[in-house]
Amino acid sequence: MSTRVASSIGKLDDAIACAAAVPLEALREAVSASYTLLFDESVHDRRVGQAVVDGVDQGYGLRLQSAAAERMLPGWLRQLDEGHVADRAAFVRDRDFDHSAFFNYVIRPEGRFHCLIATPYVTPTKRYHLVVGRPQGKAEFSQADACALRSMLPFVARLIRLANEAAAARSTADGLVSAFDSLSDNVIILSHRGKVEFANAGARRLLALRDGLSVEHTTLRCADVASTLLLNRAAVAVQSLGGPEERSVRLPRPSGRAPLHVRVRRVVAGSLMPDGGHRAMLLVEQTTPDHAVEGWSAGKLYGLTGREIDIAVLLARGQDLRSVAVTLGMSYQTARSHLRSVFAKTDTHRQSDLIRSILSTTGRLA
Repeated sequence: MSTRVASSIGKLDDAIACAAAVPLEALREAVSASYTLLFDESVHDRRVGQAVVDGVDQGYGLRLQSAAAERMLPGWLRQLDEGHVADRAAFVRDRDFDHSAFFNYVIRPEGRFHCLIATPYVTPTKRYHLVVGRPQGKAEFSQADACALRSMLPFVARLIRLANEAAAARSTADGLVSAFDSLSDNVIILSHRGKVEFANAGARRLLALRDGLSVEHTTLRCADVASTLLLNRAAVAVQSLGGPEERSVRLPRPSGRAPLHVRVRRVVAGSLMPDGGHRAMLLVEQTTPDHAVEGWSAGKLYGLTGREIDIAVLLARGQDLRSVAVTLGMSYQTARSHLRSVFAKTDTHRQSDLIRSILSTTGRLA
């Protein structure tokens, strides 16, 4: 095996170790190719999905996808066995290939002709094809080049498989995040080291208020040191071997509202937890639900003063500005001045926009 091929296999091995994408430049170096093309073809309808090109204009990949849509792909692509390398010129029955619509549309614009073609990986739904090529003026590929490329195909197949597994894991994770965000519960996941790994949409709104529970540098903080220690001990207890599966704590809130009720549950380590440590899931319940947020919450979110909070709350409850001024015992002009300040702090310009902005963040002001 040549030094060049050994070096390229080493790069492929390194990519596998960190689950990186196929380093196409390593394949080019191994066989002195000028460009590489990796694409997948649907078994069902022959459509081309992602086309990754290196060493040639990206338009090459786009033309390939368009050619697949127009059903121009050469039929012999499907006849290549997994792991087999073929010289395109060796296909005797394809002697008219140079004059085909596929050649004219995809290959000729780049001036490429000599190429080795392989199918490194096949699944029930897709066939992955790899092409390495040289300009027409260069020497044709030799048998040694084909052998070198064949020796690297198992590594390429492994990288493609890893990429598919990573994509599936990301899709699963995105689905789980969406599912958690749709829950009415406020959910927070802590790592086995006590760091916040995830908070769903409801929990993020709650944490933003900093009313009894907040996050500082991925660490949960409560209203006081004693409450923080109590919550940490509960999380450590449920994650410990032989410890309880659930504990409950109540956290005071600086706003004076009813304390937060937090149920701390164990999440057993599984295949999606590579470090093997148990997690703690916090279900944070509010005696006064989040959709009935009072004026204090709006003030915390937007930095409103006491008078500005009063005006925003009364407007949200359906009063007009004149009746708000009467209710609060101030002149209409003073109420207008406060309202302008509220507009500036909430980045709104009309009362309807102000109410919509507050409600979209904190729910119904009751």
